[in-house]
Amino acid sequence: MLNRGFNRLKFELERIVLRGARYQLLIIAVLICLVSLTAGLLAFLFTNTFTAYGESTWWAFLRLTDPGYLGDDEGRLLQTVSTIVTVLGYVLFMGALIAIMTQWLQSTMRKLESGLTPITQKDHILILGWTNRTAAIVQELVLSEGRVRRFLKRIGAKKLHIVILAEEVTTALPFELKEKLGSSYNERQITFRSGSPLRIDHLKRVDFMNAGVIMLPGSDFAFEGLEITDTRIIKSLLTISNYGHLQAAERYPLVVAELIDARKIPVAQTAYQENIEVIASDAVISRLIAQNVRHRGLSYVFSELLTHSQGNGVYIREWQKFEGIQIHDLTEAFPRAILLGLLRKKDGALQPILNPPDGFTLQSDDRIVFLARKYSDTEALENFTRKTSKRDQAHTIREENSRKKLLILGWNHKMPALIQEFDTYENEHFEIDILSRIPIAQREEYMSRYNSHQTGVTLRHLEGDYTSVSDLQRIDPEQYDNIVFLSNSWLASNEESDARTILGYLILKRILPGDSVKPDILVELMDPENEKLFQQRTGEVLISPYILSHILAHVSLRRELNVVFDELFTVGGAEIYFRPASFFHFTKNEMRFKEIGEVVSEKGEIVLGVRDLSKEMDGTGGIYLNPARDMPFQLNDSIELVVLTTYH
Repeated sequence: MLNRGFNRLKFELERIVLRGARYQLLIIAVLICLVSLTAGLLAFLFTNTFTAYGESTWWAFLRLTDPGYLGDDEGRLLQTVSTIVTVLGYVLFMGALIAIMTQWLQSTMRKLESGLTPITQKDHILILGWTNRTAAIVQELVLSEGRVRRFLKRIGAKKLHIVILAEEVTTALPFELKEKLGSSYNERQITFRSGSPLRIDHLKRVDFMNAGVIMLPGSDFAFEGLEITDTRIIKSLLTISNYGHLQAAERYPLVVAELIDARKIPVAQTAYQENIEVIASDAVISRLIAQNVRHRGLSYVFSELLTHSQGNGVYIREWQKFEGIQIHDLTEAFPRAILLGLLRKKDGALQPILNPPDGFTLQSDDRIVFLARKYSDTEALENFTRKTSKRDQAHTIREENSRKKLLILGWNHKMPALIQEFDTYENEHFEIDILSRIPIAQREEYMSRYNSHQTGVTLRHLEGDYTSVSDLQRIDPEQYDNIVFLSNSWLASNEESDARTILGYLILKRILPGDSVKPDILVELMDPENEKLFQQRTGEVLISPYILSHILAHVSLRRELNVVFDELFTVGGAEIYFRPASFFHFTKNEMRFKEIGEVVSEKGEIVLGVRDLSKEMDGTGGIYLNPARDMPFQLNDSIELVVLTTYH
């Protein structure tokens, strides 16, 4: 019975201790009072030093809290009590108190570092989720100073502030950003908070309704499965939207969301019926891969347009003073930029009109789309000569009965969208073999969910491992026109996926004859750091997470870019294409870029740059986009023109 009562006392004491530092300090205070009262009572009863019990109690408290009084006492009994009280003081007052305060301070610091404290911000850029996109998104935002400055001006903000909501904030996250940004990292610009975008109380922690823009990046790797990624993003959109309706919000932030599956775009737009731009990663990357297979070298163009570099980018500006002027008459007004077309409002939505036909006249609310190195290059000259020229209809870019044999090594969630993309090109037929370790039955079941019937694609599944020499030799890779290495999203990380891809690429190059002129090789990587490994090797590289991160960042800062990218990279309409110089029947062997542009324009196309096939191995694919207008080019057999044409 006594033992049961003692256990009950320990249990109650444990419950009090676990309540936190305040209750722990209360227990220590009670113990100090008990020791002081007990020692004071002994000193009062058994010595003649004190005239009152309160005086002896105060004496005991002083000895308990300050060991410096120990030598002042006289008498053996009083010295004994004083010594015991002083020792207890070391244990209770100093040891326990310091331990409790240290533990409390550490707990408070961990809580602050974990990002649980709500913030109060306005017009900040909010990123919901830490994925293999997030670091690259932040890098683009920090480095795109001009575009960020114009974005902040449009929304009325003074400075850039990025808030990241991650499931768990650890020291590894800011360290990764510091490593990626280097000297550009500014901890005052970036705030981390812990939480889930699925929970409204966690969203309040990052002041989401006052954000200037909210980004929901996707991921190529998800523990629960990639299907869950889209589910979580759509649920987050619904959470944000419902909260705004309940609060009768007058303003909804712009949301830029990335989905893995393009078929869910209407669902996302239904979940958040306010300001939203949706980017489907499977559609975007599939388009880029398909176009690069059709036109070798386009990966260099994509990288320059979609990533932060010293090269060119796509810019959008409003020029109301040019109302009523034909857009092709404005070429001389922008000597350092190339006019790609315009955006026009139609039925409440922006319609991209790139490479517009002859006689196309600007309206007051049109926005002109430029290719330029920097925003200031899109400034119009005050005095310029309007040069009117007659443009023909753009040449057809169909290749009648064109056939290509394609080998895809690897498997990921983008495969159905990729096959579907190849099937959209009329009069072009693709024989596609897919080699992967994933069982054929599992792949066919995954493909069947798309319920698509291909007419321009002949598909064959092969089971094998492309990191196995014998498996690669068995399929005779030299017989193919193109070989594409797909990243392996079924692996655990970027590093594991790229390691397999790089190993397979090295084995393939060892198998292919040294003098082989085909196949053309395209490698999809997940980590931009690994691109350096391919600088001195044949083949092109597409870093899909990096490209998607930059698209997300660009669209967040200038949402109109989403429809421009869709137009550029989707089959039909305007398309970037390579033309041999001989195609245009130039009258001179050497011409300045301005002269080249005039001839190409008369044929109904827009020249974007020049490709020198003799310099394909220089790291840029020999491509010069938007060179100086007076730059001369020898128009020999190794020269191709990068043009914007229209797919008829």
